[in-house]
Amino acid sequence: MKSDMKSSMKSGLMSRGPHTRSVPSRRGWAPKPIGPRRGVLALLIAVPLLPFVAAWRVSSEAPASSAPFSTLVGRPSTDQVAQGDTLLDIAERHRLGFERVARLNPDLDPWIPTPGAHVHLPTQHVLPDAPHVGLVVNLPELQLYDYGVDADAPEVLALAIGDELDPSLVGTFRVGRKRADPVWHVPASIRAERPELPAEVPPGPDNPLGPFWLTIGQTSYGIHGTNNRWSIGREATHGCLRLYNDVVEQLYARTRTGTPIRIVYQTVKLGVRDGILFVEAHPDRYRRTPDRLEAAIARLAEWGVDDEETRALLAQTIEAARGEPIALAVLPDQPEAGESGVISKPSS
Repeated sequence: MKSDMKSSMKSGLMSRGPHTRSVPSRRGWAPKPIGPRRGVLALLIAVPLLPFVAAWRVSSEAPASSAPFSTLVGRPSTDQVAQGDTLLDIAERHRLGFERVARLNPDLDPWIPTPGAHVHLPTQHVLPDAPHVGLVVNLPELQLYDYGVDADAPEVLALAIGDELDPSLVGTFRVGRKRADPVWHVPASIRAERPELPAEVPPGPDNPLGPFWLTIGQTSYGIHGTNNRWSIGREATHGCLRLYNDVVEQLYARTRTGTPIRIVYQTVKLGVRDGILFVEAHPDRYRRTPDRLEAAIARLAEWGVDDEETRALLAQTIEAARGEPIALAVLPDQPEAGESGVISKPSS
């Protein structure tokens, strides 16, 4: 990592926001354990928000419609490791999430990859099972889909989200107040944990909110930038959704107040392209879907895809959870795509 980033990561303000956590610059990409005191902090933050959250929360893994399969978008792509590159550098270069890149390349050392090695990039996606309107966030895959640009080919943006103790919200919201150059008013709960912090942090390089903020509904959570670009694509916040600064600038400019936001929790996505059925699996970060394999098998069985080989490949893909669409089978009866681009089940 560059020396200036190493020194800036030591700053007390470098990795904190209204709902943010510290993320070491060169530690492993799996989240580190958190002690009991962090659980108390999470409770202090969450309790005032319960009246807002309860009205909006939905079933975390329930599909948004009766359509069994979504569509596959994008194409696979690769990059090549340059001298001195880490997978962090490659992820940032392509504005992708670090953990997604690391999971897709398990044979590469994320910190010292071999120069010249080819790196697979997460640029092909099964769309989440949600309406193709506004902003759709799927927490397990650490990504936001912006359908305001193109309902059939959304912009896909890498995110940092909350961890299991401070999870990001799940539910249906609208974009609330938008703020450029936001001031960070440090919550009392965080100041109690870190008394060296000031009451507020003005806009600038030490502000963990970055240059732009979009409020999620009527909550205190938001979609915002960062002063720690290495945190994107990790569980690194107290529940907010964090983007690269240049990415949030573009999102801020094109997204109006009132735009729908759907935040879903789908660890397994099934999609179709040209009659081929694909599965894409992600980690069950919040441990909310212990029966995801059984649920996926049941959905496939409804379509006559119930052979032992396909079930074995499905189980292997879900266990690996690399976030890569894997071809499972040819559908016996290829459904037709509706206006939304979501595959609809035949009537007979």
